[in-house]
Amino acid sequence: MKTLILIRHAKTEALNMGITDYERQLKPRGYRDSELVANEIKKMGIQPDLIISSPASRAKQTAQFFAKALHYDEAKIEYQKFIYDGYTSAEFIDYVGQYGKSNDTIVVIGHNPEIAMMAINLTDGNYFHFPTTAATGISYDIENWEEMMVREGKTEWFIYPKMFKDKKSSAEE
Repeated sequence: MKTLILIRHAKTEALNMGITDYERQLKPRGYRDSELVANEIKKMGIQPDLIISSPASRAKQTAQFFAKALHYDEAKIEYQKFIYDGYTSAEFIDYVGQYGKSNDTIVVIGHNPEIAMMAINLTDGNYFHFPTTAATGISYDIENWEEMMVREGKTEWFIYPKMFKDKKSSAEE
């Protein structure tokens, strides 16, 4: 059994004059939202064997936050430019396939629209609206990542910050 977790980077500052898209930083809300989602993933008992991230600043900051929260060595995060540049399902599958039998749980932190499209293309066609800091867990009944195919993953869960903000607000009322 293999598990792929796809996470969209957290809430980011707007694109302004003087900074590039690649340099945009997380807003304070991005850190708060990351904490909410990371805590839920932690409650599920998920421990990543590998974290792969876009090297764009906002994705790196998100990846580093999740690594800390999930007790993953930040120095082992793999930053891959193709996650920022855009990719096809086939390119993504080929990349993940290189991990073979190792790394049962892989976390990928990236950007929309690609991260949402991967969730759709790798599962049975479920639609995912991927707000910032949204995450989904996709399981594969395989022994080797090389066996991963489109539409063969099973969506185990889909979470996003607002789900937990509403609960907190309701509990306080």
